[in-house]
Formats: sequence, structure tokens, C-alpha cells
Amino acid sequence: MVFFSVVYIAEGVGQTGGLIAQPLNNSLKQTYGWSPLQVTAYLAIFNLPWVIKPVYGIVSDFLPLFGYRRKAYLILANAAAVGAYCWVTQITAPGELVFALLLTAYGMAISSTVCGAVLVENGQKFAASDAFVNQQWLWFNIAAMASGVIAGQLVENLQPRTALHSAAAIIAIGPLVW
Repeated sequence: MVFFSVVYIAEGVGQTGGLIAQPLNNSLKQTYGWSPLQVTAYLAIFNLPWVIKPVYGIVSDFLPLFGYRRKAYLILANAAAVGAYCWVTQITAPGELVFALLLTAYGMAISSTVCGAVLVENGQKFAASDAFVNQQWLWFNIAAMASGVIAGQLVENLQPRTALHSAAAIIAIGPLVW
């Protein structure tokens, strides 16, 4: 239960719709003067990693890395997300930002998929799927709500780029916990 709560707290905070969303939108609007349509078009690319989630499940199930079906993928995906969020703390150009945030989206989507597989496997093994899924959604939604409040505070109290970089630094801590 602790594993799933930690995983889904990090996921609720770390997705591109989580803590980074408000500071990123604000930064693109305030720093670059982008319209809502431009921001929406820019952010649309971050959905791709989530659309192809089944591919990650198939790959992790049938192509073990270093003798592990899931552990190696979790470590690599989280390391990529942490590295990319650390990179975001240093970036100011929109082109670099989209690439770095796309890496975070892939890392989070892969990690989410693999954790979901762990949830299903252990849920069946211990006849606790319902309890695990309840934990998943409870902690994900708590993290998402907290992210909204924290992101609002960052946007309200910091300059746009500083709020964006601060959000990325906070998020980089999440995957390290996994």
C-alpha cells in the first residue's frame, strides 16, 4: 500500500497536467506573450506519451532489461523524468522546454504503466486489486489537488520563469522517491 501511495503521489504531482501546468501556462503567456490557442497547441504534444501507454506495457512484459520485467523500466523511466525536470530548472527557450517536458511526459507515462502492471500483478496475487486501485486514485487525486494549490502559490508569488523553474525543482524530487 505504501508503494502505491508514494507512486501515485509522485504521478499526481509530476504529470505535465500536475504541478508544472499553471507555471508553464503562465510563463508562456507572460514571458512570451503567447495566446491561449498557441499555449494549447504547444501543450498538446504532451498527450502523445499517454496515448501510446499500451506499448510500454507490452515492451516491459516481453522485453526484460537486466533480468527484470519491471524494475529496470521503473528505474530508467524515473531517472529520465528526474533528469528532464532538473534540466527544466535551467531552460528558458520554448523549444528546449517542449523537448525536456516531453521527456518528463514519457518518463511519467512509462512509470505509470509499469506501476499499473505491478498493481494488477500484486492485486491478483494478494486478492487486493480493489484496495490497490482505491489507494491509487486516493493518493493521485490528493496530489493533484495539492499540486493545484502549490502551483497557484508559485504563480502568485514568483516571476513566471522562477515559478516554472521552482515547480520543476519540486517535481524532480517525486520520481526520486519511487
